[in-house]
Amino acid sequence: MQPASPRPHSRELLMAKFEALLDECDLVAHNAAYGEALNDVEAFFLIQGRKFLQETFQEKFQEHIKRTETTAAAKECPHCKKKTRSKDEKSKTVVCVHGDITLERCYRYCRHCEQYSFPVEVLLGLATRYTNGLRRLAARCCGLGSYRLAADNLDELCGIQLSHTKIGEIADETSGKIAEQMENNAALRGAIREGFQKAEGETEFSADGTCIRTRNDVGEVEYKEVRVGAFAKRVPSESALPEEWATRDLLKPTVVSAFAAIESAKDFQSRCQRERRRIGVGGVTSTLGDGALWIWSLVFMVFGKTCECLDIYHAMEHISECGKELYGTGQVFKDWLERLRLMLLSEGFAGMERELSVLLSGKLKKDQRKSVESLLEYLRKNRERLHYAERLALGRAIGSGLIEGACKNLIGKRMKQTGACWHVPRATRIATLCAALYSNQWKLCWKKYH
Repeated sequence: MQPASPRPHSRELLMAKFEALLDECDLVAHNAAYGEALNDVEAFFLIQGRKFLQETFQEKFQEHIKRTETTAAAKECPHCKKKTRSKDEKSKTVVCVHGDITLERCYRYCRHCEQYSFPVEVLLGLATRYTNGLRRLAARCCGLGSYRLAADNLDELCGIQLSHTKIGEIADETSGKIAEQMENNAALRGAIREGFQKAEGETEFSADGTCIRTRNDVGEVEYKEVRVGAFAKRVPSESALPEEWATRDLLKPTVVSAFAAIESAKDFQSRCQRERRRIGVGGVTSTLGDGALWIWSLVFMVFGKTCECLDIYHAMEHISECGKELYGTGQVFKDWLERLRLMLLSEGFAGMERELSVLLSGKLKKDQRKSVESLLEYLRKNRERLHYAERLALGRAIGSGLIEGACKNLIGKRMKQTGACWHVPRATRIATLCAALYSNQWKLCWKKYH
């Protein structure tokens, strides 16, 4: 059935408002100062144009409510499906991407189940206080910055004025729904899986963690680790020599699927298993990590034996600390560090063991000897993860920059702000938003989830 035509006087009223808007725009342009017409007209439409869209949206949707309320379905009780009696009209304010709109809908009574209801709300999706478009904007802003910054951004960019507390509540609820849909929505899961499977490149996995301040049930401050994992596909780059490692053009991943949570290593391992199955990954070409024992244990339990790589930057941090103990921070230290970097990239553990053994055979102070022995033990534990020359020749990554970026620039930047202290459930939900934004899944969540 075709919808009834809108009321002629309503359409005429909107057109009259539009004509008035254009006339006012001409006046603004005419009165603009020399060289300022473009900026003045833009500012005019930013404010008045937004207001016109808000009023138009409200008027047109109110018309739709009135038409719907004349149908039989809008007169049925949502609970027992019996016919109801009209009692009165009540107004409701809904926050959308155009701002606040106030709508009138019919309040009805069912004498069969003795309940009052708004049947048209169920038919038109009016039960919510906030539209999906508003929730999407609020959740995105909260995933990228503090609640106060999110409130400022929504006001500045969209003219939407909500308190930072309310925006936090919206983001918290929305992130929970996104997590639920990613777990249970078959269409969304299928789209994510298909996107990952079709992407080109080798599959790699990386994991890391970053600590944030939390508050427990009795109000005490504790530090909890947000564990982060990421599956990615990356097309191998051109073969490179060890001395070219910093200047080679490493290709970016073609797809990323990240996830994060505050939970034990055992529970996070189970989460990795679920994520692996969700995107259809059997095994991975390589795994990268910073040397933490829980990461390599997780990798083995989830993927079995695979090609593991110790992040080159973390390896060099340990070498640098040892070098400072030996030589201070002058030019001798810099020359030594550069030589050992090239040795590590070229020869892996064998070259480093030879160099450090020579140092240990010489005269060293107690603290210097302890530092060298500690470095040698660290490298020995990771000896099978130091095949950098081979990985460079194959065009693979040797640094865990992808997961480091997630921990520092997204999770850390969002959740480790000055004075921030989280309750664990909310922190995990915000971490879910951060992970969705970091992955190639944000748009998919909103396309499939509603």
